[in-house]
Amino acid sequence: MGLKITKSIKLGKFLKINKNKKSTSISVGGKDVKVTLNDKKKLTASLPGTGVSYDTNLGGKKTGKKK
Repeated sequence: MGLKITKSIKLGKFLKINKNKKSTSISVGGKDVKVTLNDKKKLTASLPGTGVSYDTNLGGKKTGKKK
């Protein structure tokens, strides 16, 4: 396990921007629901304190046959 340094900028009560060496993410929400979108096109929605969360990849690989 290595050292991880993250810079967080809080914009208001419910919006936070997180930046580290490899990625950037935007978090929206508070105590009840939190939604995070990062630059790797991954969306996470969670209910803090419950262990319940949902992850999905946005704009994933296109499937189909090449002509």
